[in-house]
Amino acid sequence: MAPRVSTYMSSPVYVVRPNDNLAYARNLMLKKGISRLVVVNEVEKPVGIITTTDIVETMYGSNFYKPLDRVYVSDVMTKELITIEENKSLRTAAHLMVKHKIGGLPVVNSEGKLVGIITRSDIARAYGEKYKGLYHASEVMRTDFPKASPTHSIYYILKLMESSVIRKVVIVDENDKVMGIVAKKDVAFAYTPAALLSARGKDRFVKSKVVDPLKDKIVPLRNYLVPVAEDIMTKDVITSGPEEDSAAIAKSMYDEGIGSIPIVDSERRVLGLVTKLDIVQLAMKIF
Repeated sequence: MAPRVSTYMSSPVYVVRPNDNLAYARNLMLKKGISRLVVVNEVEKPVGIITTTDIVETMYGSNFYKPLDRVYVSDVMTKELITIEENKSLRTAAHLMVKHKIGGLPVVNSEGKLVGIITRSDIARAYGEKYKGLYHASEVMRTDFPKASPTHSIYYILKLMESSVIRKVVIVDENDKVMGIVAKKDVAFAYTPAALLSARGKDRFVKSKVVDPLKDKIVPLRNYLVPVAEDIMTKDVITSGPEEDSAAIAKSMYDEGIGSIPIVDSERRVLGLVTKLDIVQLAMKIF
């Protein structure tokens, strides 16, 4: 029997209300280590969904000037909600995710009430459990994906993310060796620029001295720099070789809570990238 949504969905679900502010939603995602929250009404029926992409677009988009506690969930949530019933197959869930370019689906019962959520991570778990030995990494990896230098600015990284369906950027050195990965959650959950830059110490700011007219003496001044990829990237990157079982890669992504694994050669040069989206696309064919 084909794997069902009810078997692999996550429950209970972390939720927010339409009148909650974005600062609360962001902090809840950060605290729970999740990338999306279902928005429910007063009778616990889903009316929207909010993701780290929505957080990033608010922080760096047209509403960048607003503090997050002045922006409400109802202002930025996706309102054209795609849901799935708990008795449907994972193949149906995978098809909906790919068709609508989304990473998760609220799961509802016959009354339309929220009972869980099914995400790409859950589908990766099912694939890892049921389809061992089916494909090598080299057979499922993508070779066209965004790459950048560790000194590229966060704004350049965001531009690369916007141009790619996978929303991730692999950070490489001059020899194409993997140094890190930047995902949307790294941008959404980064410290504010001043805190981010001061966190690592002297290399994050330039010192100079000015005369303070109020104190009539020379005082130090810190000029903070624009954050770059290496400031926010995930550095301890899990990698795999091209002959690795794709099911083992899917299991690693689920177990480690990550969305992609670079495929590298013996010298750690990047050859390709396997993402949860690639696993979901496989699921459409074989589940």
